[in-house]
Amino acid sequence: MPSHLINAANDIRLAFFDIDGTLLDSHGQLRPALFPAINLLKTRGIKTAIASGRPYFAARFLMDELGIQDASMFYTGAHIYDPQTRHTLLNILLKSDDAQAVLAAATVMGLYVEAYTDSAFYISQPTEISKVHAEHLRINPILDSVAAVINRSDIAKLLLGVNRAQQGDLLSVLEAQFPNLIFARAYLTAYPDWQFASVISSAASKQRAFEYLLQYHKVQAHQVISFGDAESDMDFLRMAGIGIAMGNANPDVQSVADWVTQTADNAGVAYAINQLFNP
Repeated sequence: MPSHLINAANDIRLAFFDIDGTLLDSHGQLRPALFPAINLLKTRGIKTAIASGRPYFAARFLMDELGIQDASMFYTGAHIYDPQTRHTLLNILLKSDDAQAVLAAATVMGLYVEAYTDSAFYISQPTEISKVHAEHLRINPILDSVAAVINRSDIAKLLLGVNRAQQGDLLSVLEAQFPNLIFARAYLTAYPDWQFASVISSAASKQRAFEYLLQYHKVQAHQVISFGDAESDMDFLRMAGIGIAMGNANPDVQSVADWVTQTADNAGVAYAINQLFNP
């Protein structure tokens, strides 16, 4: 661990954590070493928060278990929620017309699609990957027509998935058709052939969410440490005073980080916290 990062750690007042591939290992489990590590931050007066593409309803179990209860970012920046006050601080929805257009194009391409509201997620038909994803989220999807859900409900995001080994990089092809929307990429560590994209409104950028949370928590960027593993985490890694990439992150993600820790399977978050705050 570089000495300048250990020195910078003295100024940290807020820690942001991605979930999948960061706090959760490749099997979707919390490693025991995380519990004392998160508690170490809290004993030093450091706030702990989530920065994830997950909805709050699929992150709450983890936040409760680890005691992460400060205002956090969900849906890749579209939703900011404070679990202590139980108040939604920011909620940016995906326009219905945009959601239907993306769904139509994704259906033609044969992509996997999930639709998310503030309280549930929906699939049109069960598949192997929907079963795996539900296990990771620890929430079962509701079986319904995704098109019908979009018509009758406020949509926070669509999640698209593609098996790149079988279908190629169709997410990039689709993204090029919708330059007005954000496609935030993510992976399931145990299924490396699969790539996912959270499709959200262009108004719901991570930079906007980061700046909002800085003001809300009354901290400055150099007082923030962020942990992540996916392309969608890169903005938070760049903007934070200390950006920590997981050992399981791809080279592009690791290249923007200040330091690369061990993998999620080796409790890399806990390892980094102990190196920085308990050297």
